[in-house]
This record gives sequence, C-alpha cells and structure tokens, in this order.
Amino acid sequence: IQNKRFSLKKVEGIIQNYQSRLSISETGLSNADMSYSDLKFKITSIDKMKSQLETRISQLERNHERLRMDLAKEESYLASLEERISLVHDNYADGENNRIASELNRLNETRTSVMARQSTIINELREKESQVATLSAQELGEKTKMRNLHEEQSSLNHEKHEIESRLNVLVKEKDTANENLVKLREKEQELISTSGTSISKLQEFDEMLGKLNDRERFFIREINSRERQSDSLSRDIRDIVENEVKIQRILEKYGYEEITETFEVDSMLHSLESEMNSLASKLNASAPETYLEISHGYRSMSDRKNELEEERNAIVKFIEEIDKDKRQTFLDAFDKVDKEIREAFNTMTGGQAWLELQNEDDIFNSGISYLIQFPNKPKRESTSISGGEKTLAAIVFVLALQKLKPSVFYLFDEVDAHLDAPNAEKLAKIIEQRSIGSQFIMVSLKDSVVQKAKLIYGVYPKNGVSHVVTYKDKRMPSITS
Repeated sequence: IQNKRFSLKKVEGIIQNYQSRLSISETGLSNADMSYSDLKFKITSIDKMKSQLETRISQLERNHERLRMDLAKEESYLASLEERISLVHDNYADGENNRIASELNRLNETRTSVMARQSTIINELREKESQVATLSAQELGEKTKMRNLHEEQSSLNHEKHEIESRLNVLVKEKDTANENLVKLREKEQELISTSGTSISKLQEFDEMLGKLNDRERFFIREINSRERQSDSLSRDIRDIVENEVKIQRILEKYGYEEITETFEVDSMLHSLESEMNSLASKLNASAPETYLEISHGYRSMSDRKNELEEERNAIVKFIEEIDKDKRQTFLDAFDKVDKEIREAFNTMTGGQAWLELQNEDDIFNSGISYLIQFPNKPKRESTSISGGEKTLAAIVFVLALQKLKPSVFYLFDEVDAHLDAPNAEKLAKIIEQRSIGSQFIMVSLKDSVVQKAKLIYGVYPKNGVSHVVTYKDKRMPSITS
C-alpha cells in the first residue's frame, strides 16, 4: 500500500509537471498568435504605405517628365530668342538691345528656378525610392518573422497535442492506481477486522508449520544422503562396466573372442602386473581427492556467483532509482529556472526568453540552449546576441537561479553598465523586490539603481586621495561596529 501511495504521489507530481508545461506551451502559443496578428497588421500597413509611395513616385516621375519637357521648350525658346537678339542687335538701336537683354535675364532666372525645382524633385524622388527600398526590406523581414512564427506555432501545437495525450495516459494511470488503492484499503480493513479472532489459530498453524519444517529438513537430509549414495553406486557400477569392457577388449587381443566363465590367469598374471606397475607410474593417484576438492569448490563458487548476481541486481536497481530521482530533480529545477527566466525577462524587456534541452533523451550528456527574443526581433541563442543583450540575459539567468537556490548575499560589479535607463530602472525594481530574502551589494553609476539602495557608499577623489561618503536610509537600523 505504501508503494502504491508513493507511486500515486509520483504520478500526481508528473501530472502537475505536465500541466504546468502545458500551461507554459499555451502561453507561448497565445503570445505567438498575438505576434502573428501584429505582424499581419504591420504588413498590411506597410503594403498600404508602399502603394501610397508608389503612387507618389509615379506622380513625381510624371512631374519630372513634364518639367523636362518644359525645360526643353524653354531652352529652344531661349535659343530662338538669342537668334532674334543677335538680329535685333544688328538691325536696331541700343535701347531695344537693353530691353531684349532684360527679357533674356528674366528668362535665365526662370530657367534657374525651373532647374532648382527639378533638382528638388529629383532629390525627393531619390528619397522616396530609398524609403521604398527600406520598406521592402522591412516587409521581407516581417514575412520571415511571420514564417518563423508559423513554424513555431505548428511546433507548439504538436507539443501541446503530445502533452495532452501523455496527460490523458497519466490520468488513466492515476484512476487505475486509485482503484487499486481503494481495493487494497478494503482488503486491509478486512484483514484488520479478522486479525483479532485468528491469532490463536495462527499460533497453532505456526507450531504445526514448525513441526512440518523440521520433518521436511530431516527428509531433505535423508534424500541428499540417499542421492549421494546412489551417485556413488552409479559411479562404481559405471567403473565396473568400463573395466569389464576394457578386459574384454584385452582378451580379444589375445584371441579370446568368447567370454569364458573360468580360465587360467596365472600365465597372464606376470605380464598384467608389469603392465599395471608401468601404468601406475603414469597415472595421477590423487585425482579422486582433487576431483572432490574441485567439486566442492565449484559448488561454493556457484553459490557465491548466485549471491553476487543478487547483489548486482540490487545495486543496478538502486542505481536506476538514483538515476530516476536525479533526472526528476534536474527536470524540476530546469522547469523552475525556465519559468523564472520567462517572467523576469518579460518584466524587464517585454520580450521572451526560455531554456531548451538539446536532447531530452540524454539530458546529462547534452547541453542546454538559452534562447532570447527581444521585442520586434527574431529569436536567437544567447551566444549570438550583442554585448548589452548578453548582459541583460546573464542578469535574468542569475535572478532565476536565485529563486531556485537563494544565497545569503549577491555581489554585482557594474552589471548595469551596458543597460539603458529604462532597463536599468526595471533591474533596480526587481533587485529591490528580491532584497527581501537576500542582501545585494552592487557597484553602479546609474541614478535609478542608486535611488533604490538603502545604504550608499560614494567614492570621490580629492587632492589625489580617494574619499568615501556614506548615506543611509532613515528606515535602516543603525550599524554596530
């Protein structure tokens, strides 16, 4: 019953773990859906802006073409005027020349203004074309993000389906375990109710069982003795038969093909004795004793082998239980750190960060990937982000580890050096919340971080010597030396 209860608790823990992972997957799926809808809206707005810009570019191109035609007309008109001026200069007085010169100057000014307008329109056209290229690149990036979100959504749906199926299996196992537990409890109650009346009978049965065990041991000893005697007689009979066969073969060599009842052996006794003496010098006389020793050693070693196999099986079972507990402990810690990373990173940046196992089947020989996704950016590993982003990711990881196994104090040396003002202020708020259970000693140059401190030590130079100034919050208790 205790084993059933313990296994039931394990099953409930596994179910809770899968439910938490299912909720995390659903949260990630909802975030992916929101990101997908945002990307669709952005792409729609970009398409509208793109169409507007294309319309504006076509208008500017038409204006440019019209101004080019006007410029060509003005230039042709100016050439004709110059020809007329030359003719008038040849045929008329100086007063008429001055009027024509003033008219020519006015036309030159008009031409200059038209060319200035043309250059302005050309510059505006180039700016619009560069904006169109930028928007096209943004559109391509948004489409890539949308495709990645589609893939992530499909993977999350697949993972959700797998978790739900495994959760259903675990729920069925839990129901089966509950039914077995109820049956075992009923049997336990029956045994408890009938145990009081069966004590005397149980004692009688124990006495009878002891007598029967004694008789059984006696009969077992007798049987073993008889078996040993039977084995000895069998070996003797087998030796006699073998000797008979050997003697028959020897007689056949000497011409006695038929077995005689009586025959004269005196004539062969001398040769047989000499042959026996020659064979006795070659045979091992201690072979029976050696056989008994080896047989006894074999039995003892066989018993020892069985004992060692039982010990080995017990050790293997213990190692498997330790590995199972180690794996479960690691997965619990992994899930807790992953949850804290998600919450802390979302609080600080509004983005997403999480941990992934590189190989779930062999978690102790594979690695862990730390994935980061800042707002409006694709997801990347922590090794391929910028220096400031790495600092932020490392701070979030340390804060997540603090929740797993809090320390007495933490020492940070300008960890906010690469953070901007909003992120530094969010970090200061989180550290202020975490300082309830631990002490934080932090070196910082950010005003938002210093404002949250309860005890401040300022260091400044004066006449080449460093001086220290102390400021203590009024709510802090006095420091005793």
